Amino acid sequence: MDTTDIVDCHAHIFPPLAQACGLPDTETHLLFQQRAMHTHGNQPVRRRSDHALITEKHLWDNNDPSEAGRTDVNFRVGRMGRFEWTDDGEDYYVQFLPPSLQDMHCPAEALITQMDYAGIQTAVLQNDHIYGDLAEYFSAAIARYPDRFIGLANVDEAFAYRDEQIERLHHSVSVLGMQGLYYTLSGFFRNGYSEFFNAPSYYPFWDTVAALNIPVFWVFLGDSPAGGFKEEMALFRRWLERYPQVSSILVHGAPTALFADDNDRVVLPDYMREILTQFPVYSEVLYPIAWGGRTEYPYARAQQHIRQLYDQLGPDPLIWGSDMPNVERYCTYKQTLSYMDYCDFLSPTDRRKVLGGNLRTLFARD
Repeated sequence: MDTTDIVDCHAHIFPPLAQACGLPDTETHLLFQQRAMHTHGNQPVRRRSDHALITEKHLWDNNDPSEAGRTDVNFRVGRMGRFEWTDDGEDYYVQFLPPSLQDMHCPAEALITQMDYAGIQTAVLQNDHIYGDLAEYFSAAIARYPDRFIGLANVDEAFAYRDEQIERLHHSVSVLGMQGLYYTLSGFFRNGYSEFFNAPSYYPFWDTVAALNIPVFWVFLGDSPAGGFKEEMALFRRWLERYPQVSSILVHGAPTALFADDNDRVVLPDYMREILTQFPVYSEVLYPIAWGGRTEYPYARAQQHIRQLYDQLGPDPLIWGSDMPNVERYCTYKQTLSYMDYCDFLSPTDRRKVLGGNLRTLFARD
């Protein structure tokens, strides 16, 4: 496959994370980062003195998902990929990023060098508050490196209905050149999950998204005050019925492990199949970042799950991604692509679709 065709649907660049990074100040950035480390489940909490795994939660009151539930534990951005805090005189950390990120910084030049080495032409820059509010940072990178990046806007999700958030979206798309929207349910801790994205108060915001004709990259949690994944998809289905013209991407993809039986046979439930076949909804193929800490390259189980998705849905809703640079805590960037070589059930035409064609078609249409 010509490497000029390959598009990574999920990558990140960011300034040093101890900075405000486009947010109003460093304290606001720490708020988002602390909440993210509280809900993060892929990497364990470790005690710094002996690196033992810890199950106790320190960062947030589990009974209060609002900002008021945040605990005072001197949460901070460390070095070498770690977020750190102190509770009762003991230091703890999560190895969220790979140890190679010494200064918690991934500039555009670093990602492009990795892309060139792995054989990837273009990357979609996802815009999570963990890294900051980075539309301006993305815009500057895109100006320096045309055709290498596609940038996503973000907003303060819980307050997206406010005029300043609608204006922020307009500015990100019309002035800064962002081509999509990153929208995560995790952001609703800001309103204590008192209402969700499909409430009528959010309609003016979504009307703006529809008018701008941009796709939405959705992050669903699978365990939130809205309920489990099925309940979150019920909210999403109601939104889709109101905005069927807006293309959507499920960040991290359909949770196939949730749908697998004891024999690892993946059968999509009706609600998931309908969302992925009756609406313009795409699913990221992003297994190494989710499973890399528990399974070995070349991820044979992931290949089986991809095949079962492919058999049930065909190639058109599937888009490959890496979650670079985070994924390097498990494997190299090149390996996030090369494990797809073992998916020999994909025809050359379908492989081109999954590894970039579907995404290029999506952005060209939108």
